[in-house]
Amino acid sequence: KAAQVVASNEVTPEDGNKRSQDALAEEIGVSRMTLYRWRFQNPIFIEYMNLLADDMLSGHRSEVYGQLLKLIKGPQPSVKAIDLFMRRHGLLTDRQITTAEADGGARSNEDIEK
Repeated sequence: KAAQVVASNEVTPEDGNKRSQDALAEEIGVSRMTLYRWRFQNPIFIEYMNLLADDMLSGHRSEVYGQLLKLIKGPQPSVKAIDLFMRRHGLLTDRQITTAEADGGARSNEDIEK
């Protein structure tokens, strides 16, 4: 329950206003310090809370896609939005090329630092 309450407060706070840690701790029935330790020092709690937050956000994916399309189809199409769309669908990827010189690798430390 604590992870659900904390994740809801972070992702979809009531009326758009996040509640204080004191208020959350009171609702859960623990001290503020206990809640703090769970949130920032308990890896299992943190992992579960993040999983719940991911589930909450996935429910808004269609809204995000709608906003992305508005940016792409707008009167001044957003190049960043187009880039994000293309990357999301695997149509655009970063390509890195590494080359090596065949001079036997005889470079000074100064050359390497440059």
